[in-house]
Amino acid sequence: MSIALRCQYAILRGVCCANVNHIHGAPVLSLNHAGVTIVVANGTPPEPASKIILQPPVPAPVDLMGERIVRFDWGSTSLGPLPRWSASLRIAVDVMHLSPLPCAVVWGPDLCVVHNEGYRALRPVAPDALGMAFDALWSDVWPAMGPWVFKALDGHSSFVEDPPLRIVSGEGGEPLWCAFGFTPLHDELGNVAGFLHAVIETTASVEAHRHWREQAQGFERQVERHQVEREQFWQLSRDAMITVTPELKVHAANPALYRTLGWAEEQIRGIPVLDLVHPADRAEVQVAISGCLQYRNAEQIETRLRHLDGHYHCFRWSARFDGSLLTAVGRDITEEREEAARQSEALMRNNERLELVGQLAGGIGHELNNLLSGIGGSLELLQRRLQEGRLERVEAYVEVAHDSVQRAMELTHRLLAFSRHQPLAPRPLDFNRQLRLSEPLLRSTLGAEMRLHWQLDVTPWAVNLDVCQLENALINLCANAREACLERGNVTLRSFNQRLTTWFPDEGGLPPGDYVALHVEDDGHGMSPVDIARAFEPFFTTKPIGHGSGLGLSMVYGFVGQSGGYAWIESAPNQGTKVCMLFPRCLDSVPEAPAVVQRSQRMAGGQRLLLVDDELGLRAVMREYLTERGFEVIDVGDANSALERFHHDGPYDLVVTDVGLPGGFSGRQVAKVMRMQWPLQKILFITGYAGQPIDAQLLEQPGTALMNKPFPLADLFDEALRLLEG
Repeated sequence: MSIALRCQYAILRGVCCANVNHIHGAPVLSLNHAGVTIVVANGTPPEPASKIILQPPVPAPVDLMGERIVRFDWGSTSLGPLPRWSASLRIAVDVMHLSPLPCAVVWGPDLCVVHNEGYRALRPVAPDALGMAFDALWSDVWPAMGPWVFKALDGHSSFVEDPPLRIVSGEGGEPLWCAFGFTPLHDELGNVAGFLHAVIETTASVEAHRHWREQAQGFERQVERHQVEREQFWQLSRDAMITVTPELKVHAANPALYRTLGWAEEQIRGIPVLDLVHPADRAEVQVAISGCLQYRNAEQIETRLRHLDGHYHCFRWSARFDGSLLTAVGRDITEEREEAARQSEALMRNNERLELVGQLAGGIGHELNNLLSGIGGSLELLQRRLQEGRLERVEAYVEVAHDSVQRAMELTHRLLAFSRHQPLAPRPLDFNRQLRLSEPLLRSTLGAEMRLHWQLDVTPWAVNLDVCQLENALINLCANAREACLERGNVTLRSFNQRLTTWFPDEGGLPPGDYVALHVEDDGHGMSPVDIARAFEPFFTTKPIGHGSGLGLSMVYGFVGQSGGYAWIESAPNQGTKVCMLFPRCLDSVPEAPAVVQRSQRMAGGQRLLLVDDELGLRAVMREYLTERGFEVIDVGDANSALERFHHDGPYDLVVTDVGLPGGFSGRQVAKVMRMQWPLQKILFITGYAGQPIDAQLLEQPGTALMNKPFPLADLFDEALRLLEG
């Protein structure tokens, strides 16, 4: 290795100190390295001081770049002619020239450039950049390079590789990525006179880095896409989703959960998740979450979460723990559970209904057997006496049969009322007036030692009720009160207006609106909760055998329900009983009270009457009675015959028709056809059962009325006259 190369290496390693002196007018470079002093004067080694190491000169290869440097006119630059260069500049150039890396010595206040062959190819100048100013040479990247140049001129070395700098070496050439070294160079006085600029191409590394960066960016884009898809799924899913921290606090929830439960995000974020869980389910949920946190997954569980309004929704959950958050996905199965509950309840009701039907059939059989026995026995004795020509006690037999028939009529009315198939003839009523009109009946039912008290609203709303059924309900309640008080006590009838703002007593009951309440209260022995639960069942009674049919309260319950109301019982043992009823308010005007007519003084005046009924025996009896009372009666047994007679002989003064008729037409349809031909035709409907109630609009038409079978023939006659005179 030449002395120059060793000096170059030592200087670059920073382990050699250089001093420049002048001996006999010639510059002398003195180097000291590891205790060895080397003195070079004009290229000739001096006599050894302590120890002198000499290297024989080695012939240099042909150096084109060196020739360019020697031939270049340096006098036109700030460096001056080459022979006048300082020793420090010469050594720096020598070191730069022999470097295998592209290098340049940048010297002087103008930052004049002296470069080697590798450096020459970096810049698009021809034939080279010798003598150029460094800032002009690198003007295209000066904003990035300038700060490092000034740092080198301040005496600080730098190696800039992150990020590498992208440079263009010439037209049509590929851009290069390079790292740069900036090493300060000192003059003989130790001042920074310039710097060594070294360039290392890192294009391959940058390309590899770019490749990996593109892969990383591609992965990031995939992650971002998955994040977007996950966010869309989170936002659009119909299933509820919730994330929970290991401390069991709500971290986040998706819109589906907020919509289902009514909460806002700020209301539940950060709260303990168990606060949303139904108290009965919290232990199970806590165990399931603990298992999920430990084993990272869990089986499906069903639990209830609280809605903002206080009720609960049932969810079926699946959950997974990723190490930081537990994510649970739940499907709202509230409707499924409710449907299952409804089916179970319906099945239970069917079973109860079958049991009730059995009780009903047994009760009906018992009651009818008693009644039919009385009727059959009386008729048998009556027939015997007539055959024998004896008339004693005939009236007694007739009375027994008549009484049994009346009791049978009451039984059927109660059964139909309970089944809500009792045909009603409701009309607007002044409630207080109607209750007062019923007072004589109620007092006779209660007996002499029972006291009846009234607490009626001053201005009660009107109601739309069937008067006869209302009176029957009150009579039954007063009869029960008399027996509960052992025929000595107090009964209070209370009426008042009541406005419901919510469903009563639940969503299956009465809707919000205006109602008139009627309470019938006694101070008797009261009822137990078990008896209250069964009180409205038909034939249920706590009375001894033979002292009641058990149909009174069931009839009341059926009548109130069929009238659009609701009935319930409030009672306790030894604290009396209160039967409460709510009837819908009627906004129609209340008609004036009808005048009382004496039945025995009236006769028909030969009016033509068409009687339609498929019961031959009943039709014959009604025809005979009405004929005796002055009507001209034409009777038929089916709808087609009725329409045919009406077509040939109509219109009639009055048509009396059963609702249920054979022949494919009902009494309602017969009436509509007749009124299409004669709109003013008056019609009296009679029926013992109406599977479909008669249209209210039809009954509200003038000249229309309804009577329920069985009825006394005298009542039929009176109702017929009332229609004809109306």
